[in-house]
Amino acid sequence: MSIIGIDIGSSSVKIGAYDELGRMIGIRRQDLTPMHPQPGWWEQDPNEVWNVTYNLIGQLIHQEPIRRDPPRALAVCASVRENFPADFEGNPLAPCIMAADLRGEDFEIIPASLTQPEQWSFSCGHMHERMDPFNRLLWWHENRPEVIGKADFFPGWHEFLSLRMCGRYTTDPAVASRWRVFDINNQSWEMDRFNEFSIDPKFLPEVLPWGTIIGEVQNELLDDWGISEPLLLAVGTSDLNGAALGAGVSSVGEICMASGSFENLLIATSDLPSASMLLRGFSVTPHPGPASRAIWAICPTGTAVLNWARDLLGVSIEELDQQLQDVNPAPSTVLAIPYLSGAFIYWPDGRKLRGSIHNLTLASGPIDIIRAFMESIAYDHVNTLSLLREEGVAIESVRAMGGGSKSVWWTQLKADMMGIPIDVINQQEAGTLGGALLAGFAQGSIEDLTETSRIFSGTSRRHEPNPARARLHQDKLDTYRNAVENTLGMD
Repeated sequence: MSIIGIDIGSSSVKIGAYDELGRMIGIRRQDLTPMHPQPGWWEQDPNEVWNVTYNLIGQLIHQEPIRRDPPRALAVCASVRENFPADFEGNPLAPCIMAADLRGEDFEIIPASLTQPEQWSFSCGHMHERMDPFNRLLWWHENRPEVIGKADFFPGWHEFLSLRMCGRYTTDPAVASRWRVFDINNQSWEMDRFNEFSIDPKFLPEVLPWGTIIGEVQNELLDDWGISEPLLLAVGTSDLNGAALGAGVSSVGEICMASGSFENLLIATSDLPSASMLLRGFSVTPHPGPASRAIWAICPTGTAVLNWARDLLGVSIEELDQQLQDVNPAPSTVLAIPYLSGAFIYWPDGRKLRGSIHNLTLASGPIDIIRAFMESIAYDHVNTLSLLREEGVAIESVRAMGGGSKSVWWTQLKADMMGIPIDVINQQEAGTLGGALLAGFAQGSIEDLTETSRIFSGTSRRHEPNPARARLHQDKLDTYRNAVENTLGMD
């Protein structure tokens, strides 16, 4: 019996199948087509997401290893805060407004007189967000009432696939926590808070705990895919929580470094959010495993910035890796601020930051500039850990996954600067593995989710920190902080 994990991201869909030993026995991936009707807007056609997912499942199931080991359960791990109006059968009534879309910025404005987070922020685990699904729902009511008036649901990708596959409008606690009307402590909707607005409660999905089977996938889909046995859809989770589970991170003090388009950290914790944590840009969600919760440190830098710099300067991945092997251990003479999309944590008013390059000379080459961006992204991890330690958050170990973790030079620099060993997982796709683990847990083939995730994720290599190299970067780290503070006009 195999298990399947579906990973729906902002730019692609990936589907992986795993055997009972955690070995990937099949993988399919396809990019999605982004729509940008005007600057600052980013939309996605939900029908394309469904068609791509539907076709990839069919292709995967017909691969020989999966034909020999038919799937019995699947679960979805997907990007969150991307919702759209849909009718009673789950048919989209409009495009999905993506999380990076700038519409609804007024919902993100924190009242000038506010010195402490509002009570609802402590309850749901995050501060004002324009992409909060409830705020998006309010945006639709204010700006497109003729569309939302016809809607029966307001699904994200989890709820959308649940509707299409099983006819149920369901989600999990981590995804639900992105709604400002959810209570992460009780893991239920705060109806008193919801009722403050003239919104129909039908838009709230049913929240089911991990380890729950949503239902059997509808027979017409099984017939189309050529599956003769029942296929169970289990409760999944967000892409970041799922990737952390796929990386073996579920106990207090463990950190998942998701080095993808964004350079995100997920820190497993048992703590509820504090005022200073929320004001500093962190958020807290429920998380599968013994820790029960996780802190999100979202950084919109990562390989999105690295690839932008490489493409701009005409340097391939292969060329970059080769040249990084020969560079001096001292930092680049160039200083880069990597916030091409702003900063979410550490810096007050960081969302208004933009990228810049300093200290260029006629001797500066492409590798100096690209390396400067890689260094500054590593410096941000130092900043993040300093805040977490001030909050008293336990920090025990780091496990890395994603495209950025393939760079030995970059991962070593991060370990040096953070002062913590970094283990790179031995799995191609942590997101699909996280979904498959939740599927197997709900179906019953996996009894101990935490231990199984650690075994399945494995470790391909370990990076021990080099304090001597970190000291070489200390002056530049101080210069970097001063440069950002000067940009923000901080005293």
